[in-house]
Amino acid sequence: MRGNISEKIVRGVFVLEAALALFIIAGVVTGSVDLFRYFKIIYSTPPLQTFYVLQTFLGHTLTLVIGLELVIMLVRHTPSSVIEVLLYAIARKMIIEAKTMLDILLGILAIAGLFAINKVFTPSKFFVQEGTVVNSAMLTREVNELADVNIPEDLGNTIGGVIARLCMEHGEKPAIGTMLRVADADISILSMEDELIKKVKITKTKKG
Repeated sequence: MRGNISEKIVRGVFVLEAALALFIIAGVVTGSVDLFRYFKIIYSTPPLQTFYVLQTFLGHTLTLVIGLELVIMLVRHTPSSVIEVLLYAIARKMIIEAKTMLDILLGILAIAGLFAINKVFTPSKFFVQEGTVVNSAMLTREVNELADVNIPEDLGNTIGGVIARLCMEHGEKPAIGTMLRVADADISILSMEDELIKKVKITKTKKG
């Protein structure tokens, strides 16, 4: 009973996140219309004042990019997507709002810190004790990098496609709890929505 309630809550959260992602996409598309209006303003602005107009134009553009990266973060639920959002936010801060060399230096240190976290500390391994939990829409190549495995990319462009193909080859139907082994990875389905795979766990194993 408790498991069913938890699963419904998780599904509800996924639906809300998807709805928020759609709202953000709609906002970005609407905001993109203003980019064309900036051209007229830039053209009609005297040369000595164009710098400030261009600065505003770049700030608006980078804000839209951050919005799109935020959508990716809501969909994929991976530490790397969070880091990418922060990278773009810091870059925008540096390019648009930095006034002194100290501001630029702090921005460079912040970006270096994010790269260090992503490269040295591998944040995903701190979030999950055993295995790496990813969204089924994540690219197989990115899953291999994140979980340090070697799933053949020709099995499917996304990890969900890999699971679907493996299940078809084994004559199985994808279901919560289904476990598959390919190369040096164990793949298990953690959650589904109707017949759509949502979350999977990748565990690195030794080839036997």
